[in-house]
Amino acid sequence: MSSSTPILYHAKIVPALIRIQHEFGYLKREAVEQAASELHLPLHRLNAVGSFFPHFRLTPPKKITLKVCRDLSCHLAGSKKTLEELQAIVGEDVAVEGVSCLGRCDRAPAALVATPGHEHDDYYVGRTTANLREIVEARKRGEIPTPDYDADLGYRAENFTINPYGAGLSTYSGVLKTLAARDTSLHAASKVLEKTSDSWSSERLKQFRLAATLRSRPEDAPDAEIGAAVKEWATNHGWAKDPSMGDWSETILTEFKNADLRGLGGAGIPSIQKIRDVRDAIRKARRLATDDRGFVVVNGDESEPGTFKDREILLQMPHVVIEGVIITGMLTEATQGFIYIRHEYAEQIEACRAEIARAEQLGFCGPNAYALGRPYPVSVFVSPGGYICGEQSALIEAMSDRRGEPRNLPPKLETNGLEDLPTIVSNVETYSWMPYIAINGGKTYAGLGVNGWNGRRLFSISGDLKRPGVYEVPMGLTLRELIYGEEYCQGISGDRPLKAFAPSGPSGGFLPAKLKPPRNQLENAAWKDLAARRGFDPNAKELDLLDLELELNLFRSLSPTQALGAGLTVYAEGSDMTAEAVNSLEFYRNESCGKCVPCRVGSQKMASLGSHLLKGEISAERWEKELLPIVRDMSKGIELASICGLGRSVPVPLRTLVNYFPSDLDPYLSGKPVRTR
Repeated sequence: MSSSTPILYHAKIVPALIRIQHEFGYLKREAVEQAASELHLPLHRLNAVGSFFPHFRLTPPKKITLKVCRDLSCHLAGSKKTLEELQAIVGEDVAVEGVSCLGRCDRAPAALVATPGHEHDDYYVGRTTANLREIVEARKRGEIPTPDYDADLGYRAENFTINPYGAGLSTYSGVLKTLAARDTSLHAASKVLEKTSDSWSSERLKQFRLAATLRSRPEDAPDAEIGAAVKEWATNHGWAKDPSMGDWSETILTEFKNADLRGLGGAGIPSIQKIRDVRDAIRKARRLATDDRGFVVVNGDESEPGTFKDREILLQMPHVVIEGVIITGMLTEATQGFIYIRHEYAEQIEACRAEIARAEQLGFCGPNAYALGRPYPVSVFVSPGGYICGEQSALIEAMSDRRGEPRNLPPKLETNGLEDLPTIVSNVETYSWMPYIAINGGKTYAGLGVNGWNGRRLFSISGDLKRPGVYEVPMGLTLRELIYGEEYCQGISGDRPLKAFAPSGPSGGFLPAKLKPPRNQLENAAWKDLAARRGFDPNAKELDLLDLELELNLFRSLSPTQALGAGLTVYAEGSDMTAEAVNSLEFYRNESCGKCVPCRVGSQKMASLGSHLLKGEISAERWEKELLPIVRDMSKGIELASICGLGRSVPVPLRTLVNYFPSDLDPYLSGKPVRTR
């Protein structure tokens, strides 16, 4: 199957449905039937996909649809009240709906206006209810008030360390370093071959190097001897089994290891683990002469409420993302790259497509990537929506023209991903640090951290802050420095005290301003080290949350939810954590894909319980004696039996509310509803 022109993968159903949605504003039946006929696919396949993803409408929409985000930061900013007040403008031509996180949490509340026949929605962020009413009235008159654009926020690529090119254009120097490592290995292999036989003339060695870079089949090589040599080198086998030859990719992977580069979507898995797994799976296929294609996929779905840092990387620095995809393709010998971006990020989609075109002109990707010596097409896949597609196997299902439901694993995606072939899926930021590390070295990147931690990363932080936004910080910076630092958030709005902190969207629950120490605290190395660095007594009975350093391993050791994601949300004193927790339960109910019973039923039961709480329909006695034990048992069942991380996250908001904010819960157990913002 291996050749210089491998069979390319192209999704069919999702792009076709997106085109229909853009043209008509919904999936018009006649258009879907025509698409099914043109694609030579049964109609039920298109209907199954179209009925799953939230971007697709199955019935004609009204002339104007106003959608207001109802999650986390937007809920904190009063979007629930906004939605209630806007019901007054609902009419024959106007619909008002709630929508899951739009990725503009730094300008809450976020809203959009969808108009049939328009390819992209218009976003209006940080607007008052009155202003949104005016926007709708203008749209009814045929006017289009100027939307709010991400590009106007003032972020600039030259202000981020992750961009090694400053204010200049990318020269793809990280790719060139990787190419140099590959070519050095081919030169070393040529020297070895030259010594094995007089038949290896300079011309035949040149043919060997050319065939190796083109990923030629042994039978396509100039002769069997060259074909066999290419196979040995390409699979790190036999005489070529050496880091200086067939294992040349270890030269770059060692730098990633020295950098301690990890997955920056939340899991924190060392990046080299996935790269090696995919590389080795492709090598095995080449040895067996089976289909040796492989895929590199960027997870730019970014649908976790409170998370929006990838939004700025994709918009301001698409070149580092694409360069990371090319480097990974070279290290793994993958044949195709994809950048999966949520459809709400129209500006980001266009920025990435423009940079891909530029990289193709430079010869670093595309059907004729002459700088690489072989084809390596890279393209953007536009997501049809859904929080569940942030889960990597659900993302692959969506790309495979199926409903975006998580797979039951094993096998892993690294061996059986897209097209049931080796596939690496990693976060936008993980790929984006690769050029910097390849150019400057892993130890240089590691040295960018503080307080004994390695590297830098980007956080999106929102909520009750004077200056929410996207900040690139040294790993190990304290939460206090991020919230109160003059170059960062500059403090909590209204100069109120910190009440709670969501360290990873709703999936990390809510932490109080003061944490209890871990069990056996004097035996906990992370606790003792932190006490020494921060200067508090290791026998202390509580830890000021602001003294926690922003590093995943530390949070896993000391935070009760063990979570540190890319989306951080701050709650000031006066926030109603019961209302915020119930809002998160409703988010999981809304976004559960429904594939597995524990998550489908459990999220609904949890959200229903939250609704009864907010209405003041549960007494304190019934809560303590009857419902709380049931909640705890149900939580265990959901966590143990759910297929993916969404299900395992469902109980977390309520659990942290019960454990850390009982005084916020008590008013709702009095038998009277409490008015929330």
